[in-house]
Parts: sequence; structure tokens; C-alpha cells
Amino acid sequence: MEREAYDVLVVGGGNLGLWTAYELSRRGAGRVAVCERGWCGGGATIRSAGVVRQQGGSETAVKLGRLSRELYLRLGEELELDSGFVQTGYYILAETEEEREGFRRLVELRREAGIENDWVEPGEGRRRFPGLDWDRYLGATYTADDGYVHPPVAARNAAYAVLSADDVDLFEMCRVEAVEEAGSGWRVLTGRGIFEAERVVDAGGPRGAREVAGMVDVEVPVMATRHQIVTFPRLPEGAEHPFPLLFVVGKGYYVRPEERGALVGMSNPLEAADRSGDYQLAFDREYYESLRPDWEAAFPALAGLPVSRSWAASIDYTPDHLPIIDEAREGFYVLAAGGHGMMWGPALGYKMAELVVEGRVGDLPPDEIDLGRFSREPDPDRVPDTIALPFPKD
Repeated sequence: MEREAYDVLVVGGGNLGLWTAYELSRRGAGRVAVCERGWCGGGATIRSAGVVRQQGGSETAVKLGRLSRELYLRLGEELELDSGFVQTGYYILAETEEEREGFRRLVELRREAGIENDWVEPGEGRRRFPGLDWDRYLGATYTADDGYVHPPVAARNAAYAVLSADDVDLFEMCRVEAVEEAGSGWRVLTGRGIFEAERVVDAGGPRGAREVAGMVDVEVPVMATRHQIVTFPRLPEGAEHPFPLLFVVGKGYYVRPEERGALVGMSNPLEAADRSGDYQLAFDREYYESLRPDWEAAFPALAGLPVSRSWAASIDYTPDHLPIIDEAREGFYVLAAGGHGMMWGPALGYKMAELVVEGRVGDLPPDEIDLGRFSREPDPDRVPDTIALPFPKD
């Protein structure tokens, strides 16, 4: 079945794809189609923890975190719905002297990018957040207006915004099977027919970005790996709640409030890339049990709590933990989150729409977002972004 022609076709209806379509509509990019192979937000988006952190380890990460927080709040106001964002404050904890020195340097980078970020010594940390065992840490960076977004609310709002736009058509159960050149544009073959589009945005996420790009002979180093989450229904009597988010970077886990209890997310540094194609993966109980004593000792309120929910899901990553926002071929764009789809989704959609409409991405260092950086010789002076979960090296 042949469908109408579009100005832009977005592949992927997760957080990245929905925000891209919404921002394209706001910028008057013409008729936009979104093709999602399942349900909107039903892949990695809804299975995430929803952390929204401005305390990145690079200029790009800081600016995307700040912009995403603003956009989540703005969309909630526009829709007259709750944004889903909860402000808690966020501590990124240093366990070693190397981390302490590196984290302190990042405070200046974040301040230069407009983020209120402080270094907190353990003594001050005990006063602010007495529920944490500060004897285990050498200090932390802290931003008061960091927090998290509820993934179901974020997915609802983004989908509602897209469906409310007169110039955007949303197609679920619409798997892209092929992308072909067609004159000055593209022909996209899907399970729901053939689409014509002047431009195509590949926002396929951990399971689709690489596959879709391969259809037009573009290599995109986006892979999926396992990430695990557990929730606990209620903290003990007298424990602080809500409490600030905390991230133990060296151990690869973070903790945030969840309803009346807590949520813990974790990634195994020994995990390999997952090539199954599934979003829902097997939960590694052995790894969970090996890591649990650490967070119970760090945050004693979590000790011995019964588990409410637990799941394992795929998360995307790039080799340097940074995103891809680029026009890989004329009229074919690649958008990837580098493991931060909920944290950066709104900002990535905003920047991709900027690239499509204006032909440029403003306010971000080109060498931290372009696809070509993976084929160039690494810059020996470039400091890697260390504020990220431990992703595979392949």
C-alpha cells in the first residue's frame, strides 16, 4: 500500500523519536511521520529509571541535561498535565582520590555551562544527608535541581504532544523493513505500507539505530547492553523520604526515591553487548546479590528490604557515552542517546530538529556529537566523560 509523501519520516517512537517529531512540528518542518515497530514508548523508554541529571562529565552532557530538564517541565505546562519530573537533588559520590580530583574539576565545567553545582565534603554531607554513610566517600558533587522523571508519564506526554500536532502522523506496529533512495528523497518500506519522505531520521534506539542505518550503508556504533532495576515498596520508619538521588559511579549503581520506597539501578562492568534483539532481558540475580551489600552499607535504610519489582532491560550505548546528532548522508540523519535516552531525550529531539530545519546544531561541540568522530584518531587532549554507567568496551 502506498502512503502519502512526508517532509520528514522519523524511525522510532521512543523518547528520542517522539521528541524529535514534536520539535520538528514546533519548528514548522512540514508533514512528519513517526514509524514505531511496537507501541510508542514501549521499548527502552518505559523500562528505564528516568534519571534526569545535569551533572555530566562533558560540555555536551551538561548542556543536554540542563535543556532536557527545562523541556520536560515546559511540555507539562503546555499540555496542562503533570510533567512527571520530580526534583530531589543529586549526589555523585567519589570513592577514590582520582575520582575526587576529577569530580572537583567537573564542578567548574558545569558552572561555566550554567549549572549550579557544588563540591560537598563528607562532613557537610553528613549534615545535609545523614542517612548516607559518608565515611565510605571522599566527597560528592551536588546539584539541587536534578531529579528524575516517571517514564510512563514522560512517554504519555510526548505521545500526546505528537498526536495533538496537526502536521504529525503516528504509526504504531509499523516496523521499517527497508530504506531506499528515491530521487531526491527516500522510500521507506514498512509493515504498514510504503512511505515517501524527503528526509529520514533514524532514532531507532538500542535495537533499531544500527539496523536502520545499515539499510543505507551507514555504520552506527550503537549497541545494546543489559541494565537492571529493582524497587523497594517502603523505607523503614523514620528514614528520610523523599531523599536525594545518589550515584556511586565506580560501582555502577544509583538510588532514587520511588513512591514511598526506593529504586536502585545497576550495570555490570563485565557485561557484554546484547545481540538478542529483545528489550526485556533475563535478570542477573547473582550480580544483584553481589552488589546489594554495598548499597545496603552505603544507605542503611535499604538493608533487608523486600523487593517490590525487578527487571532487566536493554540500554543503548556508544563507545564514548556521548550522543550522535548528525546527517550521515544527504537527507538521512542519525540520532542516538549514548545510554541516556530519558536523561537527554527532549534535548536530543530539540537538537535534531534544529539540524534538520536549520542545517546546524548550535551550542554543542561538533566533535562530541558527530558520527565521524568514531573513525578519526582520538584526540589525546580530550578528557573522556566518566560520569556514566559502565558500558561494554566493544
